[in-house]
Amino acid sequence: MDEREVVVLCYWNCHIKHGPDGVYYEGSTPKEMRVKKKTDFGRFLDELYLITGFDKQKSKLEIVARYPVVQSPNKFRYLLHPVMSDASLEKMLEVPSNHPCINTVEFYLEAKPTSNDPPPPAPMGINPQKRQKSTQQQEVGDTNSGSGSTPRLVSGLWLDDDTMRVGLFFKDIEELKKAVDWWSIKRQKKYLVRETDKDMYVFECGRWQCKWSICAARREEDGLFEITKCSGSHTCHPESPSLNDFDAERVAFEIERVVRVQPMLSTAELDKWWKEKFGYALDAFEEVDNDAHGVLENAKVKAIKKVFGDWDQSFRFIPKLMSVLHSSNGLLVDWQYDSLPNPEHAYFRGVFWAFSQSIQGFQHCRPLIVVDTKNLGGKYKMKLMIASAFDAVNEYFPLAFAVTKEVSVDIWRWFLTRIREKVTQRQGICLISSPDPDILAVINEPGSQWKEPWAYHRFCLDHLCSKFGSVSPGFDHNMEYLVEKAGPSSQKEEFDSYMKEIKEKNPEGWKWLDQFPPHQWALAHDDGRRYGIMKIRTKALFAHYKRFPKVAMAGGVMLMFGELRDAFNESFSRSRGSLNRGNVYTEHVMEKLEEFTKDSVTCVVTPLEKDAFEVSTTSKKKKRYMGVVDVSTRGIVQLNESTCTCGKFQRNKLLCLHALAVCDKLKINPLQYVDDCYTLERYHKTYAATFSPVPELSAWPEACGVPTLLPPVIELPPPKVSGKGKEIEDDHLNLEEDEEEENGDDDDNDEEDDDDEDEEDDDVDDDEEDEW
Repeated sequence: MDEREVVVLCYWNCHIKHGPDGVYYEGSTPKEMRVKKKTDFGRFLDELYLITGFDKQKSKLEIVARYPVVQSPNKFRYLLHPVMSDASLEKMLEVPSNHPCINTVEFYLEAKPTSNDPPPPAPMGINPQKRQKSTQQQEVGDTNSGSGSTPRLVSGLWLDDDTMRVGLFFKDIEELKKAVDWWSIKRQKKYLVRETDKDMYVFECGRWQCKWSICAARREEDGLFEITKCSGSHTCHPESPSLNDFDAERVAFEIERVVRVQPMLSTAELDKWWKEKFGYALDAFEEVDNDAHGVLENAKVKAIKKVFGDWDQSFRFIPKLMSVLHSSNGLLVDWQYDSLPNPEHAYFRGVFWAFSQSIQGFQHCRPLIVVDTKNLGGKYKMKLMIASAFDAVNEYFPLAFAVTKEVSVDIWRWFLTRIREKVTQRQGICLISSPDPDILAVINEPGSQWKEPWAYHRFCLDHLCSKFGSVSPGFDHNMEYLVEKAGPSSQKEEFDSYMKEIKEKNPEGWKWLDQFPPHQWALAHDDGRRYGIMKIRTKALFAHYKRFPKVAMAGGVMLMFGELRDAFNESFSRSRGSLNRGNVYTEHVMEKLEEFTKDSVTCVVTPLEKDAFEVSTTSKKKKRYMGVVDVSTRGIVQLNESTCTCGKFQRNKLLCLHALAVCDKLKINPLQYVDDCYTLERYHKTYAATFSPVPELSAWPEACGVPTLLPPVIELPPPKVSGKGKEIEDDHLNLEEDEEEENGDDDDNDEEDDDDEDEEDDDVDDDEEDEW
């Protein structure tokens, strides 16, 4: 442990007792946390709210510590020491330095209500007006109270307690009923409640011969309800959960309690935890509709948003989060910040990170990477950068990320350089990006490792068309259509035909396109570097990170870690099952073979010179607005060179229908011509790396070598002057509105957009297919 850190044991829901050595705590298991000696009291208090789960808006934490007073060498008497300021906190954190035989310091936490909540009750048998005097006597060490205790003070936060015992207080009967109700649901018990007298209630087990019961009554002095009697534990067997017992809000609250302690648990781990803790699965409820994963995921997102979803808090907390991911899972991190005169503080500019598991998995992927950015919006308008590869089933495989204040030449240089330094040094990688001038400037710099022969730069066709429309005068959708047809064309003659038409109709647009070498954006000139990938599917690329704007940076990384871990486990298990069944290639490859064997495809194979074959195929395709039509294709295949004039064989490194027809005629195994990147063995190895558990939040070490990060300085836009300058409108005044709009829940819209994309894909001709 860092010598500057002190181990602090935090107690709550317990009793303060007095013994021969002074005060001590009894009744609960402490939470351990490591605290730097120079931590200020406000930051320490924020950490306490996180690990305890108390609501900062509804409760106020009061802290009392055990302070040692030397009686003789290595013998101490402990007194109560209130911790309310930087000075009192520093005094306690210096205890291990002043007394080397003491390894830890102990704090007792008491939550008191704020706003309109009723005051906490006085200890039993003590007049509220005399509480102050009584407490003062105990603090100086009342020798007559050696066997007594000060009951814990409760402020209506009953959900912080997992037990039903004598002495618990509730602000009203409704809160008491909710507590017993949720306590019973978690243990799969049924109960009955009856009012035996005015403001007196008995809760009894609903099972025959079970003697469990609770008695509660309203206190006259403060109106709180107190549990006055508990008969013990249930003696009956648990019942199956009733379909009427499900409560989404209570599930969310229970998950929030877990997240406050272990925020890095994945959804799959939360599902397992729920079954182990409560003895049943959420799928047992009709309301869950067999989607326990979705219910738990939504509950986790809400909890992360509530606890960590503040951008200002994220900048301070993110170094600690990255530090624990580095120590537990080998996360690679790089920081950018603007230093201040005080070296312990700096303005945040950017953070780059890459999971070691992704780096290991990329060794078994094809040499292809796409990079893109996304606006996160919010108060500070941050940007999310991502680099992703492709696995054997053509799904995105995340490699590296960055959150930055802005995107510029310097930022792209930093991001791409860190990928080369920390993620991969493979030669011959194809990099697909937008034709952004900043990216082009970085790639074309002297000594860049993203130039040939180290790498091959290609453009995303969608980004190219968007840029083409913004720079081309007289642009219309017909021009965009011609570019979209020219890019994925596999045949050079067809590509030249489209370019000729563009030049005739829009010379300026053609001139802009012609500045880029054809191999950067045209499939006909690609030489198979891009594996047929023409577009960056932005929705799919950022699908797992769309909640980033809602939960801020720290929350986004937490969700990302859980989803990435679940995705690795799921893909690893799926590929292992396929391998055990004796499969060699992924499902898509086998679907291609099945397509050839269908009766709807007919082929005519004609031998030519030099081991070449001419193949004509006729197949039935479903076209939008046209129904099922006959589609004829023609290609000349050379198996020994793995080429076909249709272009698909060499561009995807996967047999086209023409090549399959030749293999069928020659009675040879077509799978020998399929690239190894599509094998199940590669797929299995891609996701073979395992993720390690992350410690509880209270055990996270402080980040070393990183200053306390402050939010970046917001550069306000110049004011807009309307009319004759009498009215001035400042954009920055609408930051909060922008944040709400950008952070709005648009999941439903995303699903509709995805459906639209699927419909469009159904209508793509074979000659125009750029992806599977």
